[in-house]
Amino acid sequence: MPALSRLTQALLFLGASSLAWGQSEEGDTARRGFSIRPMLSVSGTATDNIGMSGVAKDRALIGVISPGLVVQSDNGTLRGSLEYSMDGLVYYRTSQGDRVQHRLQSQATAALFAGRLLIDVRASVGQQARSAFAAEQSISPYLSNPNQSQLATLSVAPKLRGTVAGLASYDFSLAGTESRVKDSMVGDSRSAQAAATIEGLGGAQRMLNWNLAGSVQRTGGNPLGRRAATDSALLGLRYQPNPDINLNLQAGKERSNLVTVDQLISNTYGLTLGWTPTERTQVNADWRRHHYGDSHSLSFSHRMSRSSWRFSDTQSVNTPGAVGVSERQTNYALYDSIFSGIEPDPIKRDLQVRAFLLNSGLSADALANNGFLSGSTSLSRSQLAALSLLGQLSTVTLTLNQSRTRRLDPFSNVLDDLSDGGSLRQRSAALSLSHRLSPSTSISATASDQRTNSNRSGHASSSKTFLGSWNSRFTQRLNYTISLRHARFNSDLRSYNENAVTATLTQQFQ
Repeated sequence: MPALSRLTQALLFLGASSLAWGQSEEGDTARRGFSIRPMLSVSGTATDNIGMSGVAKDRALIGVISPGLVVQSDNGTLRGSLEYSMDGLVYYRTSQGDRVQHRLQSQATAALFAGRLLIDVRASVGQQARSAFAAEQSISPYLSNPNQSQLATLSVAPKLRGTVAGLASYDFSLAGTESRVKDSMVGDSRSAQAAATIEGLGGAQRMLNWNLAGSVQRTGGNPLGRRAATDSALLGLRYQPNPDINLNLQAGKERSNLVTVDQLISNTYGLTLGWTPTERTQVNADWRRHHYGDSHSLSFSHRMSRSSWRFSDTQSVNTPGAVGVSERQTNYALYDSIFSGIEPDPIKRDLQVRAFLLNSGLSADALANNGFLSGSTSLSRSQLAALSLLGQLSTVTLTLNQSRTRRLDPFSNVLDDLSDGGSLRQRSAALSLSHRLSPSTSISATASDQRTNSNRSGHASSSKTFLGSWNSRFTQRLNYTISLRHARFNSDLRSYNENAVTATLTQQFQ
């Protein structure tokens, strides 16, 4: 993956350069809504089963050094965030070789020409399970796992908007996405999309309005899979009786080759509903008819002064790549929703949320579906329910998730978890509790359960994990965590237990 390695190196160089500039102009950057927070984390883990073996356990020590930084920008022209860390892994008392792995989550939007041109860029690098049924399923990215690969994704999407002769408004957009999996072709993909929407002038100010929408999408990039094509043209009627309700009905033609050798033309229609009864409550629904399988999305979110509730039900087409991870719910997203009612400024809120999670001993990423890699188009339906309660000293976070996925393309020769023609079902649940013992010390516990099965191959697996931690800080920016982990994995291929203790020291420099 040389191209992606060069991308990572470029991001590191830009981050280091920005850090030097930011430290010399700290007051200036703060006034312009720009912040850079470098950090360094050092951890040591003692595990009794680094190879995840059910026969002969292999005890080992793992040392991890993780320099990283968090960049936030909210200066009007450029808004977004970048969170990057590089993990240097050193293994002791085992034959496993030392290695380096990267973690990146980045999203940014540049608004140019008075907001008429928007450029959205997203990038991510992380560890991803190749198969949901492989015997090597672990909860830690640091264990030796041949079923785990580094997945990198980059997406660039410019959008142009404006008006035509005072009669209509338009949105033109392009989007290009590329995913690459290290040491595997399954999951590699490349997609491009062009879309246009034209609506009668007045938009939300008019109770009744018309719109036209068209899109062209091409997906490929995997030498073992087929190139998928989907085109559509729709005529719509939007009804908005008040600012809280938005209803849009569309109908038209669609052409695709997702389930056929040649492109098939068919009728398509759909209904979209948006309802915001209060500033704390949102309901969105969308349903579309397609000849290869209807798609829909239903989402509900509600936040109170110290709680957040979310639910979603989605059925959609997946392009080749990681499947079963798009609906993950994180502790960060849940508590960001709660803190949005306390601190409207996104940069200040980000600092508050991360400080709260750190002081509570909670990971920013909630345990959820591991997902899997697929080399062809597929259809998934997933449901997610998430709840977070924020007390004076204690917090509770609960996430429930389930998904069912089947392959759409009957002509694909890619070998993956969907090759047998059946459907794969994954269910997961995670409960996190934390309690603050003092302003600088907290304890937390997380229990999770995940189950995966296929209705055709007969494969099934389950994993249960318990994680308890003690979190405290020496100074305002120097934090330490001691955690205990117990994991149980069972499948028709292999079963194993693993226990580990980890000590982590984290220094924030700004």
